[in-house]
Amino acid sequence: MMIAIRYTLILGALAASIFAFALARASALYEQDTATSISEAVHLFPDYALYLDQLANWQPDQREALLRRSVELDPFDYDAWTRLGLLTEMQNGDVAGAEKDFLKAAEVNHMFMPRWTLTNFYYRQQNVAEFFHWAKLALEVTPYASEPIFSQMWAITQNESKLDAAIPDRPRIILQYAWFLANNKHFDAVPLVIERLIHVVGNGNPQDWGRDDLIAISEDHMLQAGAVSPAIKVWASLNNGGWIKQSVPDVYHPLTNGEFRLPFYRHGFDWLGMEESGVRIDQITSDAMVRINLFGDQADKVVLLQQYVDVEPGKNYNLSWQARSQEILAPSGLAWHLHPIKGGSGELVSGDLLADSSWNFTAPADAKAFLLALECHRPLGSLRARGTFSLQSVSMSQQ
Repeated sequence: MMIAIRYTLILGALAASIFAFALARASALYEQDTATSISEAVHLFPDYALYLDQLANWQPDQREALLRRSVELDPFDYDAWTRLGLLTEMQNGDVAGAEKDFLKAAEVNHMFMPRWTLTNFYYRQQNVAEFFHWAKLALEVTPYASEPIFSQMWAITQNESKLDAAIPDRPRIILQYAWFLANNKHFDAVPLVIERLIHVVGNGNPQDWGRDDLIAISEDHMLQAGAVSPAIKVWASLNNGGWIKQSVPDVYHPLTNGEFRLPFYRHGFDWLGMEESGVRIDQITSDAMVRINLFGDQADKVVLLQQYVDVEPGKNYNLSWQARSQEILAPSGLAWHLHPIKGGSGELVSGDLLADSSWNFTAPADAKAFLLALECHRPLGSLRARGTFSLQSVSMSQQ
C-alpha cells in the first residue's frame, strides 16, 4: 500500500513537472510571437484562448474560426469579441452580426474600449440614437482625452441640447467639452457648459477645475474672436458661482476692477499687465493703485495695461482716471487707446495721461469688440519717458 502511494506521488510530481515544462515552453513560444512559435504554443495548449487569439493574427484565412473558438473557451475575452465584430462588419459585410459581437464585448466588459467601439460602429451606421447612447456611456468611463468623441458628436448633429445631454456629470469631461467648443469656435455653446461645470463642481476648488488655465484661455479665445456676448455669459457664471470676484461688465459700465483692489486676473474682462522690456508694473492692492516704472530704455511703443471692454458701437462714453507723477516730463507719450477688434477700424487715442484726467469718445460703429490699452509712445522729437507714475482709479460709463 505504501509503495502504491509512493508511486502515485512520484507519477503526480512527474506529471506536474512535465506540465510546468510545457507551460514554460508555450509561454516562451508566445513571447517570440512568430507564425511558427504561436502555432507550436497552440499545439501544446489547444484550449488556451490567449494563444488562439494570437494565432488568429498569423492565420488570416482561419481568423474567424480561431476567434470563435477563443470566445467559446473564454466568453469574457472582450478583445476577441471586438475583433470578431470588426471582422464580421468589415470583411463579411454583416452589420447585424457585427453589432451582436460588439454588444457582447460591452456586456462582458464595462470599461471604455467596448463602449468606444460601439460608439464608432453606430457612427459608421449613422444610427443617431444608439450613437449618443454609447457615446455618453463611453464618456462616463473614459480615462483619455475625449475630443474624438466630441468631434463625432458635432459631425452627426449640431443640436446643442442633444449634444449637451450626451455629456455626463463628470467635471473633467465637462471641462474638456468646454475647451473643445472654444477651440472649434462653437462659442455660443460654451456658457451653458461652464455654468454646468460650476454647478457640478460645487464647493470644489476652482483652480483644480480649469478656472485659471482652460476656462481663462477659452475666455480669451472668445474675446479675441469678437464673441463678446458668450464671453460675458461665461464671466457672469464665474462671478455668480463665486469663482471670481471681479464684477460683470455691461455696455453702461464696461470697465472691471477700475479701483485696482482685486489682484489682476489677467484674463477675460480684467486687467492684463504687459511684461515689456524696460518696464516694471506693480499692483498694490492695499493702496488701490498700480505703480509703473519706465526705465527709459523701453521700446518706442509699449503697451502697459489692457482690458477688453463691453462697449456698445456708436455710443458715447466717458473714461476718467487719476494718475500722478513727479518725475516724468511732458509730453509723456502716455495715453489710452481704444482698439476695435474683428471688423472695426479707426483706433481712438486719449489726451496725455498725466495732463488730462478724462476722455470723451464715440465708439466706432463697425466693430464687434474693443480693447482698452494704456500705452506709451515716444513723442516725435522727444526722449523716451523715464520715471515712475501711479494710476489710482479708472472708470468708464456710457453717456
